[in-house]
Amino acid sequence: MYKSVYKSAIFAVFIGLILMLLMMDPVDALSANATDEQLRIMNELEGSDMTIGEYMQKVWPEFYAEMSDEQKEHINRWKRSWPKDANTIENNEVKWHSQNVTSFTTALGIKLCWGESVNPDYRRNATESAAESDTFSNLSITVYSPKGHVFGPYHDADFDRSQNGIINFYIKRLNGVDLGEWWYAVKGDRVDGTEYYTV
Repeated sequence: MYKSVYKSAIFAVFIGLILMLLMMDPVDALSANATDEQLRIMNELEGSDMTIGEYMQKVWPEFYAEMSDEQKEHINRWKRSWPKDANTIENNEVKWHSQNVTSFTTALGIKLCWGESVNPDYRRNATESAAESDTFSNLSITVYSPKGHVFGPYHDADFDRSQNGIINFYIKRLNGVDLGEWWYAVKGDRVDGTEYYTV
């Protein structure tokens, strides 16, 4: 009898926690909707050689002003990458990418690939020292929502438990993921030379 009551109590607590998680809405830190003027500035800046900080100051000055000095120091060092840039990365380098979510969706799929998953000749083309030691590049990805929520950093094997050069995951929310510009920071955690990747 006690086992039955105990199991029922645990089940009730478990269901209660799930319901609480489904009803919780993360605290909104930031929200952004681009004006026509901001869209014009974004289009003019596309492809420019600039840092994330310079980009934020021109397009989103109100968000830049709200950042801490430490956050500003970081983004003023990181180069803004553009979709047409070759996706290459070096050791400890951070490359930024963005995706604008403009319509309702409950899931945002993100996939970072490198090594053999991008280039089948990867092992054959790897440097001799890397091939001998069987150590290959490791990248990570951190995702920033338009409202300032941070997801990650995520590493190889965090989701599929396999060291395969693929980080594939979804950010899901029943009442819809945040609309606006999502930012992805790809970091070369351990890279011998230059690594090609797709995101």
